[in-house]
Amino acid sequence: MNYIAKCLEKFRQLPESTKNILGSLEVLTIIKKLEEKYDIKLSFLIVLVAIGEVSLSGISEYLEKKYNFREEDAFELRSELVREVFSLLLINNSEIEISEATVKDIFATKIVEFMNDASKASELNHGIFTLFSQNGALQEELNKIFLNNQEKVATSRITLEGREVSPTITNWLKDFIKFNGSDIFDDLALAQYLSASANAKNLPSDEKELVRKLLKLYRNLAFFPESLENYSIKDWQIIPIDINAVNVFSDVLDDGELAEKIEPVIAKPVRIEETSKVKITENKKEITPFDELKQTLTQYASDSLEYKAVLQEIGRLKKKKK
Repeated sequence: MNYIAKCLEKFRQLPESTKNILGSLEVLTIIKKLEEKYDIKLSFLIVLVAIGEVSLSGISEYLEKKYNFREEDAFELRSELVREVFSLLLINNSEIEISEATVKDIFATKIVEFMNDASKASELNHGIFTLFSQNGALQEELNKIFLNNQEKVATSRITLEGREVSPTITNWLKDFIKFNGSDIFDDLALAQYLSASANAKNLPSDEKELVRKLLKLYRNLAFFPESLENYSIKDWQIIPIDINAVNVFSDVLDDGELAEKIEPVIAKPVRIEETSKVKITENKKEITPFDELKQTLTQYASDSLEYKAVLQEIGRLKKKKK
């Protein structure tokens, strides 16, 4: 079984609700419009994302490397796919619903949970940037909500303006702003605060790390987009994530002849064993990946996402042969 067939088999094993969403007339119509807009076939990429071979954050890099998209165009198409296609899966299959109301509630009362969970943080980051693109005022609204968050990020009380107060997010931010000022700051200023301020310097290492994440989140959110101007678009974050904590995009750029070990962001790692480039029948005739794909095509209805995905790869192999 070749790589594409294995991917389609994994897609077949997805919950019916997921397949029904991605195979719906509404989604297929959206995909067709995006294909016409960007002059690219997207069916196989939809399958790869659905089964976890390509993460949401990896879509941009996939497009850049496989189809030579410019970074800006790749980010724009990724945003449209997340907003118009994969947001339907996030809403139906995720622990969180990516909506303005939900994001505001998280920044008001649950942000510590997301700072401590890289997978949840990654998923929420995708949703935030999509929502930013839809509502330009949301950033300022979230920042105001965040500045008043009453969640605790340490066990001991801290001193603020000469009195002991609860170690809440709002009090930590007030202390940092008093120490450093209200302008955008760099990692050096952050390190100086953590090592020299009365409240932060003696914190246990785990609590100090949480305060570090808290202040990076504040910088990313309050000063966006300036805070992320030195980062590639695909590396943008609001909730900071250690790049080693979440495995990002891996190479699924072959032509379906060899399978790869893929480690996605939003799903458990998937390992697909390497397959041979050819198979031998009883009469010793070689069956090429192209022939095998044509056989696979007969298994699916002509209006299905799977059929379109296989047809897309057949077309790409034909172009390579020319």
